[in-house]
Amino acid sequence: MRIKKIHLFTIIGGIAAAVLIFSCSTVNQIFGSPELSVKGISIKSLDFEGITFNMDYAITNPYPLGFSLKSIAADVAFDNTVLTKLSADEGFSVASMNTATNSVAFKIPYTTIINLAKNIMGSGSGSGATANAKSLTMTSLPFTINGKAELDLSAISFLENQSLSLPFSRKFDVPIFKPSISIANLKIQLPTLADLQNAFTNGGMSLTKAASLASSIMSGGSVAESIFDGINLNMNLNFDVDVASEGSAPWQYVLEKCALQTGTGNLIDLKPAGNTTINSGGRIPMTATLNTLSAGKLIAQILNKSNTDLVFALDSDLTFTDLPDYAKALPLSYTKTLPLSNVKVAK
Repeated sequence: MRIKKIHLFTIIGGIAAAVLIFSCSTVNQIFGSPELSVKGISIKSLDFEGITFNMDYAITNPYPLGFSLKSIAADVAFDNTVLTKLSADEGFSVASMNTATNSVAFKIPYTTIINLAKNIMGSGSGSGATANAKSLTMTSLPFTINGKAELDLSAISFLENQSLSLPFSRKFDVPIFKPSISIANLKIQLPTLADLQNAFTNGGMSLTKAASLASSIMSGGSVAESIFDGINLNMNLNFDVDVASEGSAPWQYVLEKCALQTGTGNLIDLKPAGNTTINSGGRIPMTATLNTLSAGKLIAQILNKSNTDLVFALDSDLTFTDLPDYAKALPLSYTKTLPLSNVKVAK
């Protein structure tokens, strides 16, 4: 008797034909059930509106044919109160007998976090929120994300009229935090009268004209925007970067870079030489050295209190020190436009 070889696709085809008459539950008994697992929730980014989180998840497909994710939806809640929702049409595919990973982002505004913390601390006795607050350190809040993923099974002939939802749930910590950055004590430091006179005379001016111009600058008089053309002189633009937070989460701030910009682009890039690390609030003194050969027009505009703007663009990192696992060295950018009339002239 001759035994015929049976190919794998023949077996799969036979199984597929057989399960056409069965329900989805029967198919799952044969192949197993698709599964969704939440791998973790981390902080993706910070801005001055809120914290964006990333939920990483994996979907396992035990079927001999691939399917795709139709949609994902979830509630983000604290103490059974839904605070925000997320929904997305992910549309990514999971190959047969394989596992695919993906992520979905959602944002929690600082106002929600701070108001919730204030309500907890001010709640009356006996409330659910107060009972929950007793277990909190009050540097972070325990949130929960509950949702489901809807699978698109249309590519599987024996399941094309079936639907399948994969539920998921995960707890995660939200730091009680709302950052603020400001530019303070902005001033330009004039050189001495003698240094001004010497710079002008070294630039080719007569002693009389140099003395007159230097005296006019020191007395606060208006100057022509071309006054420093061909003059080689340094002046310091001093300011403070003030960093603070509303909330009780401990954090560390590191200023990486500061660029001064005008309407024509970057004026100067600063990498502070002093201490640029702040723990839970403080001040970073900054100094930008402006040379009249490259920034003479701007210096003249500062002296004249013109309507030109100066833009401060800061690149920094922020770490939540009690949540090191998923909140370390998060980029935080800040841009502030200030009119030159805000710059004080110091003698």
